[in-house]
Amino acid sequence: MKKKKVQYTLGAWLAEWFKVYKLPTLAQSSAENIERTIRLHIPQWLKDMPLDELDAFTIDKALSSIRSTRMRKYAFYVLNNSLHKAFCLDYIETDIMQKAEKVKHTPKSGEALTVTEQREFLRKVGNHYMRNLFEFYIYTGVRRCEALNLRWSDVDFEEETFLIRGTKSKSSFRRLDMLPYIKELLRRQKIQCPDSEFVFPYKPCIVSRTFHKFCPTHRLHDLRHTFVTRCAECGINPNVCQSIAGHSNIKTTLGIYTHTSTQFRRAEYQKFCAEPL
Repeated sequence: MKKKKVQYTLGAWLAEWFKVYKLPTLAQSSAENIERTIRLHIPQWLKDMPLDELDAFTIDKALSSIRSTRMRKYAFYVLNNSLHKAFCLDYIETDIMQKAEKVKHTPKSGEALTVTEQREFLRKVGNHYMRNLFEFYIYTGVRRCEALNLRWSDVDFEEETFLIRGTKSKSSFRRLDMLPYIKELLRRQKIQCPDSEFVFPYKPCIVSRTFHKFCPTHRLHDLRHTFVTRCAECGINPNVCQSIAGHSNIKTTLGIYTHTSTQFRRAEYQKFCAEPL
């Protein structure tokens, strides 16, 4: 006798899919992003529907109700992965998301802080407890959650290196050199948070909110662009910068280098004509 399949609502299946296939394999920050998307952005009326009653138009209707195109694309990713798995397990008869409308999202290009803005930002931060973290972003170029996932077990003071366990691509998993200033920064942080497993034991949303308080005209991710920009201005080889930043494609690094070098060259050239003979 053929065993009867378990009947799921979409919400129940998303919870099961997340628990079995995502939670054990993802970094904490990535898992939290998926959990938040399921909880806050996929409409409840859709989650209440039985899996076998879903169709592409219903999915399109639900996704179109999400105002942010960035979040809409992320919700599409969650539904696409979870429903494809449901199809592979024979919980639904068709791979529904193949018929759903693809979501288009053009991410905003980052804008690095100028040297003056960087100094003013750090002046405003002062002795705030997150100063070490913000400087760590500026001087390493790591992504928000790469820093927040850094454990003391990944930091080797003797070898003067630290391991960034990036999850975005193969190149994002990297071991970086601990420059003297970063070494001192990490020692200060160890004194500040002596009992924590994590170097920077702060919640991502609080970090972004705190940054915006001190620098309302920029996003936290702009500190990553600031790092690459400072590298370009110092003449650091773009391949070296790519390796440090963990860019999967050199074009990403070169795009920032080209933009920076054009502006930097223009500013430097102005010095030539500042006081004509």
